[in-house]
Amino acid sequence: MKKTLIALAITSISFATFTNANSASAQGTNNVIAFADTRAFTKSIQSLVLFNDSIIAANVVDLNKNSIRAIKDFKNRFGTAPNEKWYKIRDGFVSYFTLDGSANRVFYDRKGHWEYTLKSYIEDKLPRDIRASVKRIYYDYEITLIQEIQSANNLVYIVHVEDKTSFKNLRVSENGEIDVMQEFNKK
Repeated sequence: MKKTLIALAITSISFATFTNANSASAQGTNNVIAFADTRAFTKSIQSLVLFNDSIIAANVVDLNKNSIRAIKDFKNRFGTAPNEKWYKIRDGFVSYFTLDGSANRVFYDRKGHWEYTLKSYIEDKLPRDIRASVKRIYYDYEITLIQEIQSANNLVYIVHVEDKTSFKNLRVSENGEIDVMQEFNKK
């Protein structure tokens, strides 16, 4: 169930990014998308991945009134994270904060049980063995963003890479197995 939720969340974020008809147009038959304005594409990815306060500011909650369990778990996992913000979502709560240069999202269910953590960061924070696995195959590509998804049973890296002609989103397991999740051509 958690794996399905994580995959759905990633797919939703990716789908939402690519539905803007002004910046993207379909090309070919292999579900490859071409982007006319790569700067707009990059900015849209960053705003979704790194979180835009104005999108869900109306859902800010005082978690002390809602879930003591979530607060205790959060403090055990992250200590006193600076600038943490809590939001009510359909299935529970999410906390957004930055820690050690990584943008973090921590998801809890309605009862305050931890579900998963999503960290977003740049290449230099990627574990060396995972980076080596990616670079071994995609040596001509630049790693532009990493999304690390940690659940109770799983750790997965979504590695965003780019070369002169395309973007790829790679799913990399803890042991370095790589799957291409999405591929997009630049115009």
